[in-house]
Amino acid sequence: MEKIRINKSAERALDLLVLLAKTGTALTLNEICTEMGMPKSSGFELVQTLLYKGFIELEDPRLKTYRLGLAAFETGMAYQANMEITQLARPLLLELNKQTGSTVFLGVEDKGKVVYLDKAENFSVMRPTAKLGSRRYLHTTGVGKALLAAMPDEKIEYLYGDGEIPRKTSFSKVTLPEILQDMKEIRERGYSIDDREDNVEMYCMGSAIFDQSNQPVAAISIASVLSSMTPERKEMVSNLISETAIKLSNQLGYSAKRLYQNI
Repeated sequence: MEKIRINKSAERALDLLVLLAKTGTALTLNEICTEMGMPKSSGFELVQTLLYKGFIELEDPRLKTYRLGLAAFETGMAYQANMEITQLARPLLLELNKQTGSTVFLGVEDKGKVVYLDKAENFSVMRPTAKLGSRRYLHTTGVGKALLAAMPDEKIEYLYGDGEIPRKTSFSKVTLPEILQDMKEIRERGYSIDDREDNVEMYCMGSAIFDQSNQPVAAISIASVLSSMTPERKEMVSNLISETAIKLSNQLGYSAKRLYQNI
């Protein structure tokens, strides 16, 4: 087994967050340094860094006591949301896979890419190569485009406004006007279409999943063999993907009757 190399500064920062989480009360700098067995000078720098990044905050300016900050809460909630959506989505992914004979994906956006959290492929005729945990482009994949369409145009322009937009196939949309028009059409119909844009043999449809605040938390897609996509099958798959995305969104507190309502 490969030996793990520990970064001491990172370890201390995490230990401090765990300490504040376990005590449940705000601590002074002296109390933190005593509990962690570190010099006050080191403790001061550590506290100031985490304070600056929002992971801890000053509870009482007079007593100079510190507690967990909003960034720590947001990080924990993001993990919880991903775990919750994965658990909620799993039986529906399996059902979609059984109904369509195509691989069904669940993914989230991270740093301008789509990351695959789960997939169902037991009944798939052909299995796409995307692995769990792998990253793909937002603008070429069914899951990615569904997530991209849930973003305001200003954010899309920020992501793609500078530099060359990468191409996966000859069908990939690689200009900002093309991508913005594609996102407009996705919002209007309620689901994304990846027509050979990431893989020339595949045709994918996807939709974002929204929470109670109308925020996109994930997306699902159905990846089918291109040659199987008759007009009848396209209608069937688009209905299933939209119905499932709405169902998952409703389970997370989303109340609108259609997806992409307020983008």
